[in-house]
Amino acid sequence: MEQYQTDGQRVGLNAWQLKLIAIVAMVIDHLAFSFVPDGTFLAVAMHFIGRITGPTMFYFAVEGYHHTRDLKRYILRLVIFAGISYFPFLLFHAGGDVGSLNPLRLNVIYTILLGVLAVTVRHHVKNSVLKLLLILLLFTLGMLGDWAIYGIIIILVFDFYRGDFRNQAVGYALITLLGVGVLRIWTSPFQSLIYLGEFSLNLETFLYYLSDSGMFLALFLLSRYNGERGPSGGWRRWLFYWFYPAHLLLIGGIQFLMLRTG
Repeated sequence: MEQYQTDGQRVGLNAWQLKLIAIVAMVIDHLAFSFVPDGTFLAVAMHFIGRITGPTMFYFAVEGYHHTRDLKRYILRLVIFAGISYFPFLLFHAGGDVGSLNPLRLNVIYTILLGVLAVTVRHHVKNSVLKLLLILLLFTLGMLGDWAIYGIIIILVFDFYRGDFRNQAVGYALITLLGVGVLRIWTSPFQSLIYLGEFSLNLETFLYYLSDSGMFLALFLLSRYNGERGPSGGWRRWLFYWFYPAHLLLIGGIQFLMLRTG
């Protein structure tokens, strides 16, 4: 990645600043899911901002893999916090309705864990057939997690092209357009013309993929990454790990109380 320097100082955003932006975007996104009616302009705008979070955390999961001094400890930390986040995510996803919890809906730390395991397999398993089978297994397990298979693929793309941001960006953009489906904003009217005989766009589909196009905002922010960690010691190292389940539990708890008192 190109470094921008002024008087010996790199300009742009360091890892700590980008993670803080991602955390704020995550809260905005989750508040929209919980308290803002779907399909409204406010909801679309908040989800658009919220799409910053996943790709940013996927990017720094790869950086964490390459910078960690103890890979086993890094993976164990992800296992522990995926477990800690299990119930808070279920409660949040169920809108506070304990009776409708889905035990098979797993959180984004679980997805990051699988992505890091996929990167580990890519670098350490020499047998090509075994490597492919293990990564396919991780993809299958990833279907249970938030961001599902796309999170793992994005992590692998960021790892494969690490050190070449231009190719990282191209790979990520293709996943966003074709895999996540943002390209449907442009293609849906033509599909409607071909199969239904009328040039129209379903508003619900348009708004859904419009919010997903916020993933390109994440790409812009990552292009400003200056390669520096920023302040990272002490509580800052654990901020995302603890904040993620804590804010989900708080939002889910508020929803639970609203259901009980409503």
